[in-house]
Amino acid sequence: MPADLTSFVGRRHDLVAVRQLFESARLVTLTGMGGVGKTRLALQSALDMQRAFPDGTYVVELASLTDPDLLAQTVRDALRIREQPSSGPLAALEEFVGERSMLLVLDNCEHLVDATADLADHLLRRAPQLKVLVTSRQALRIVGEHLYPVAPLLTPDPDDTLALGRAEKYPAVALFADRAAAVVPGFAITAENARAVIRLCHRLEGIPLAIELACVRLRALTVTELAGRVDDRFEMLREGSRNLPARHQTLQSLIDWSYDLCTPVEQRLWARSSIFIGGFGTDALEAVCVDERIGTEAVLDTVARLVDKSVLIREEQAGHIRFRMLETLREYGRSRLADSPDAAAIPRRHRDWCAGLIATAELEWSGPRQEEWAHRLQREHANIRQALEYCMTTPGEARVGLVMASVPWFWGAMDHLTEARLWLDRGLAQHDDRSIESAWAYATAAYIAGFQGDASIMSTYAELAYEIGIEVDDVRVLGFANHVRGFVRSLGTEADLPGAIPLFDEALAQYAACGLPQQYAESLKVEMGATLIMLGDHDRATAIANELHDRCSRVGERWNLSYALWLRGLLALIHDDDPATAEREMLASLRIKRVFNDTLGLGLTLEILAWVAAVTGEADRAARLFGATDQIWRTLGTRQLRGYRRRYEAMVRKQLGDARFETACAQGRPLDVDEVFALALRDPIEHDLPEPVARTGGLTTRELQVARLVADGMSNKEIAARLVISLRTAEGHVVRILTKLGFKSRSQIATWVAEQTTPRGRT
Repeated sequence: MPADLTSFVGRRHDLVAVRQLFESARLVTLTGMGGVGKTRLALQSALDMQRAFPDGTYVVELASLTDPDLLAQTVRDALRIREQPSSGPLAALEEFVGERSMLLVLDNCEHLVDATADLADHLLRRAPQLKVLVTSRQALRIVGEHLYPVAPLLTPDPDDTLALGRAEKYPAVALFADRAAAVVPGFAITAENARAVIRLCHRLEGIPLAIELACVRLRALTVTELAGRVDDRFEMLREGSRNLPARHQTLQSLIDWSYDLCTPVEQRLWARSSIFIGGFGTDALEAVCVDERIGTEAVLDTVARLVDKSVLIREEQAGHIRFRMLETLREYGRSRLADSPDAAAIPRRHRDWCAGLIATAELEWSGPRQEEWAHRLQREHANIRQALEYCMTTPGEARVGLVMASVPWFWGAMDHLTEARLWLDRGLAQHDDRSIESAWAYATAAYIAGFQGDASIMSTYAELAYEIGIEVDDVRVLGFANHVRGFVRSLGTEADLPGAIPLFDEALAQYAACGLPQQYAESLKVEMGATLIMLGDHDRATAIANELHDRCSRVGERWNLSYALWLRGLLALIHDDDPATAEREMLASLRIKRVFNDTLGLGLTLEILAWVAAVTGEADRAARLFGATDQIWRTLGTRQLRGYRRRYEAMVRKQLGDARFETACAQGRPLDVDEVFALALRDPIEHDLPEPVARTGGLTTRELQVARLVADGMSNKEIAARLVISLRTAEGHVVRILTKLGFKSRSQIATWVAEQTTPRGRT
C-alpha cells in the first residue's frame, strides 16, 4: 500500500458500498471518468479492508505500462516476487497467490482492459481466497465482475442560500478547503468566500482532480477571482503537480488520455454527440450524427463502448434510456468538433432535428400522445434552447428560429413564457420582413404577453400581425391574429369584453377553413368560454365547455380537457350554485394539470377552489389557497376574473376577520407546488417531523416524506399514486434524495431512514 500524501475527504457512503460488495463478490471494478477519484477510493477502500486479508493487500499501478505483454511481469514486480528463470511471470503469480487470503488492487487499467481481464480471470480461478479491486474507465466484462460507478463529489446548489452556512458538509467543498489549506496556509471557508467556493465547486462539477488543480491557482488568485475565471477551465487548470503521472498534470491532458484510448469512430461520435445538452437518446444520435463515416448500424455499439469508457453516462428517465456527458467532457468534445470537418454540419443537423421535433409535436399534440409529448419536450428543452441559439447567432437562420419559437402552447407546456418572448424578440429583430413567419411570431409574442399581463405589447403586436396577415393574404395568420385580438379585448375592461366575441367567432371560422392543428381552436374556445362567463352568457359558455370536454375526452387530449373541466366547474359555482360539482370538476382538472408544467392553469384552478372553499365555509383553507395563488399571479404578472376574486375574498374576510385572513394567506404563500396540491386535495401537509429525524440530510419536507415511502418499499409509481403527484415528479424526488445523501440505491435510503428514526440512546 502506498503512503497517503494528502487526507481522504468524503466518499463515506462509497467506502461502505465497496466494502459491502466484497462481502459477496471477488472482483469489483470501480468505473468513472478520469479524475473522478477512482484511485483514491480504491486505495482508501483497500486500507479500510486490510484486516480482512491476513496475507496482505497489494496495489499495482498500471498507468505507465503501455505493453499488455508486460502486465503479468509488472504485477509480479509489484508483489516483489523473485524472478524464477524456470517459469514465466504468470506461473510465478499463480504460485505466490495460491491459497493466500489477499486483496490485489489493479489501478488504471483502461488502456490494458483485455490483458487485465484475462489476468484477473486467470488468477481468480486458481486462487480461491484472492479478491481483486480494479479501477478503470471501462468494465473488464468477465464473469463475476461487479461494477461500482464512481460519481463526482456532491456539491451544493449555488442558488440555495441555505447551503452557505453548511457548505463544508458537502464533500466537494470539504475537499476544496482541505487542498486550498495546503496551498495557502490558514485558508478556511468563511462567510465572505463561501459563495465563491460553492460556485467554483459546482462549476467544476465536483470532479476531485479538477478541484485539486484549481486549488493550485490560489497561489496567485483569490477564491473570488478564481471563480470568476473558471469558465475557461482548460486554460486555467494547466498547472499541476510534478509528482503526479503526466496525464494528471492538467485536466486537458487527462481528457486527452481518455480521447486517445478511443477508436476513431468513438472519437468522432464523442465529438458529434457533444452538440447535445442535457442528454439525448439513440434516436437523436441517429438523426444528427449518422453519415457515411458513422453508419446507423455502428451507433449502438459505439455508444455502448463510450459508456464502458465513462465518456457517456447512461440514465433511465421515465422508461426512456438517455445518455449524457459531464460538462467537462462535453466541452472537450465541442472543442474537437470545432476543429473537425463536421464543425458546420453537425450544429445545423442538430437544429433541424429540434425543429422537426417541435413540428411533429405540434401535429400530434391534440391527441392521445399529448402527455408523452409534454414530457419529451421537457426532456429536450436544453437541446431546443441550443438550437434556437444557433438560429439567432448564425447568419441567415433567424427565419427557422422564428418558426421554432412561434408555437405558443409549447412554451406554455414548458412553463417558459418569458424565454419564449426572448427568442421571439431576438428573431424579429433579425427577420422583420413582414412575412408569414414574422406575422406568426408577432401573434405568438402578443398571445404570450397577454398571459404575462403586458397589455401594451399584446395589443401592438396583435394588430401588427393582423396588418401583415392582410398584406400576405394568409388565412392562417389572419385566424391567429383575430384570435389574439379577441384575447386582447377579453383581458381589457368591461367595455372591451363584448368586442372579443365577434373576433373569436371570425377566428374560429378561419381556423376551420385553413386546417391548423386543433390546439389553436381549442385554446380559443377556452378563452371564449371564460369571456362569455364574464359577460353573463352562461348558456353559450356551457355549450362551449361541454363541446370541448366531449371532443378532448373522445380523442384523448388532456391539456384542454383540464380547461374544459375548469370552465364547467366555474359555471357550476357561479351559475348553478353547486359548489360540490364545482369542486369535483376542479379537482379533476387539477389532477390533470399535475402532469403538465401549466402554471397558469394551476393558478386558475386553485383560484376557483378557493372560491368553493369560501362558499362552503372552509374560510381558513380558502385564505391559504388565496395566498398560494397570489404567488402564482405575481410570477405571471396577471390575474384572471378579478371581479369574482374580490367578491369571494370579501366573503372570507368577513368569516375570519382581516387579521386571521392575512395570517392564513401568509401561511399559503411559502408552500411549494407539492404542498399546494396537498392543500387543494385535502391531503395532510407534514410539517412536524419526529425529533429523531431532525438530521434531515438537507432534504425538504416532501423529500423526507418520499424517503420514508421508499423505506416502506414503495415503487416510484406507488409513491406517485399515494401523494397524488406525477410519476415524473416522484422520480425527480427520489433522484434528488439520492444526490443529496450521496447514495446510489433505494436500499441505502431505507437504511438511512431507519438510522434517523432510531430513538436516541439505542443502536
